[in-house]
Amino acid sequence: MVVIKIEKEYTEYLSRIRQSYDFLSASEKRIADYILEEKDNVANISINILAENTGTSPPTISRFCKTLGFKGYNELRFYIERELLSPAGEMEQINENDSIKVLKQKTFQFNKSVIDDTMMILDDNEVEKAVTAISNASKVELFGEGGSGSIALTAFNLFLHIGIPCRVSNDANLHALAASQLKRGDVAIGFAHSGNIRNTYNSMKIAKEAGATTILITGNINSLIKEHSDIVLYASTKTKPFLSDLPAARISEICIIGILQVGVLTRNYDKYAGNVKKYKEILDVTKLK
Repeated sequence: MVVIKIEKEYTEYLSRIRQSYDFLSASEKRIADYILEEKDNVANISINILAENTGTSPPTISRFCKTLGFKGYNELRFYIERELLSPAGEMEQINENDSIKVLKQKTFQFNKSVIDDTMMILDDNEVEKAVTAISNASKVELFGEGGSGSIALTAFNLFLHIGIPCRVSNDANLHALAASQLKRGDVAIGFAHSGNIRNTYNSMKIAKEAGATTILITGNINSLIKEHSDIVLYASTKTKPFLSDLPAARISEICIIGILQVGVLTRNYDKYAGNVKKYKEILDVTKLK
């Protein structure tokens, strides 16, 4: 029985070998043992030399690589040499022994997948309606608490950069008061990733009753706030065990805000282009030269 040492620096191919080890044939185990022992050198040797050193054959090595989920020996060498995650490895869970390099790749790949997922689930018609409503709004109020409150502040920042008249507050009572002062032609945007924040629910209800167009950005398809929302934009709800879902939630929401900002700017370029230039000049004054 071969005892496999646990490496301090976790890499994907080593993990695959360990997970598959008990299911390998005797000849495949010799290949696995050799790679584990000579992991710093194996990327530099050909399939024929590896076969000679392990007393196996190139077809056996190819079969071994496919058992691990690689297309063949060249692909295995590619990922060993560069310490990269393969497409299959990108879906693996975070491991407590992961090196920083692997953690970086897994986290970035997951965040990329969140962006792709958000792009796929966003309804183009709902986005168009939101862009139109914001473009025509006399005033835009932004509601959100906690993590969603930080996104409301980000939306305020992005909207202000192109001159959209908007306000934001992190106080629930002020949310309700602001909502009560809205009227037809105004817009209220609520951020609630879980979809069921009481104060955001109340503010959106008040805003809709006041006649404003209400837009909800949420990750919950069953959100209770939907009943008080004219337009609903869904963010990705992808999560990864071992990780908080907060970064993914914020990333997907920021992407939606970015789409709304760019949509309003492109649909009303003559109206807002001057603001972009003016605010850039104002911000340049605040920088140290």
